[in-house]
This record gives sequence, structure tokens and C-alpha cells, in this order.
Amino acid sequence: MIIVTQNEIEGEGLRRILTERSLDVVGVFRNLADIPLETDSHGVNNILVMASSSDEATLEMCREAHILQDEALIVMLGHDCECAMVAQAFQAGVAGYIGKDTSCASLAAMINLVALGEKIVPSRIIFELAGLDTNLRWNDNDGRIEDVKMSDREVEILRGLIRGEPNKIISRRLNITEATVKVHVKSILRKLHVVNRTQAAIWALSRGLLGEPVQQNGEQPSRPAVPAVTPAVVPRFPLRLADVA
Repeated sequence: MIIVTQNEIEGEGLRRILTERSLDVVGVFRNLADIPLETDSHGVNNILVMASSSDEATLEMCREAHILQDEALIVMLGHDCECAMVAQAFQAGVAGYIGKDTSCASLAAMINLVALGEKIVPSRIIFELAGLDTNLRWNDNDGRIEDVKMSDREVEILRGLIRGEPNKIISRRLNITEATVKVHVKSILRKLHVVNRTQAAIWALSRGLLGEPVQQNGEQPSRPAVPAVTPAVVPRFPLRLADVA
């Protein structure tokens, strides 16, 4: 197992936590480029535990790792555990997304599961999915976008929810604080009579609102045609637990 983090204290802390729980840590490196080419004499897949100061930076590291070591099992240690970030992480090729608020024992257990070929997602995501009303149905009598008294700012934030953007990204794009975004999101949920961001996005999409930001002339920006892509099947690489435990 290899730990990649630019924070030396964090790296050594992770090494100690994992080695004390019988996991074999080959080394702690600050960058992917510092990892020796031959880190596994048995020819099996490495586990890469990736961590950084922000989820965006860690996600970029995971993307790079997936390109450079496509057979590696990548574990991303995240901060916020937002649905959109977790989805992007798995799209980037990670095998597990673990929140940094996870207990030491749970961290080791989850990494063992990744070694066995399982996919790990934060429990917060499971609870959010469980909270969805799968019987929820909308029809034309439930109201239209035009009937909901939302400000232009709220509509633009709703577009961000459709795109799956976390509050941090929305605040940067609109040049407002995260606290202001949270206030607007709560207002949107109340006005749409939904309980979470996912239901708000579905409500808006079902009424024709798109995720693209509106230009000043009120028109949707043109987008280049994108060819259809067949989803790839992610292989489950064989990995003997004895090689990492």
C-alpha cells in the first residue's frame, strides 16, 4: 500500500494507523512522481491512498493516478462527502471514497474491503439515498417554474444543483459566500416543497430547466455536439489480501 499526501504529519499519521492494524505500507510520498516504478515485486495491484488539503486537489491527484497507474486500487480520503464530489471521484477511477472523519478502525477495515474488490462510499451518501422518496411523482398540476416565486439568483443556484455542484463551487462561480449559498438553497427547498438538493434538481429538470447558465441576453450558451459514449465496464482487479495485510 502507498500513501500519497503533501502533508508529512498526515502521511506519517496514516502510516502508523494502518501499520498498527496489520496493513503493509510500502511508503509515504508527497507526489505521484516520487513513487518508485517498482513498488510491488509480486506483480499484483497496489493500493494508493490519496489525501490533500481539499477535495478538488485530491480528486485531481486521483485522476492523475488513474492515468499513470491504471491497475492501482485508489482510495480517496475526502473532506465533505458531497454527493457530487463522490460521483466525480468514482468517475475518476477511485475504488473507495472515505471521509476523513472516519474512525481509525473503520479506515483500516474499509481499505481491506477495497483490497477484496469492493467499492466503498460514505455512509452519509447511503443515508441521503435512503431519504429519497422513491414514490414521489410530479405532474403538470404540481406547478411550473414560472409559478414559483424565485429570484434570478435562486434560479441560477438551482441550475448549479442540477449540475451537481457543491456550495463551494456555486459560491465561487457567483462570487458570493458559501453561507449565502446555503441560505438560498434552503429557500429553494422550501419554495419547491422538497427535502433535499437531489429532489430540487429532479423537480427543475422535470419542468425543462437546464443546468447551463443563462447568458445576459437570456439565451442558453451554445454547446458543441458530444458523441455518444458507451459506458465502460470497470474491471475488478484480483488482489490477494495477504499481500496487503
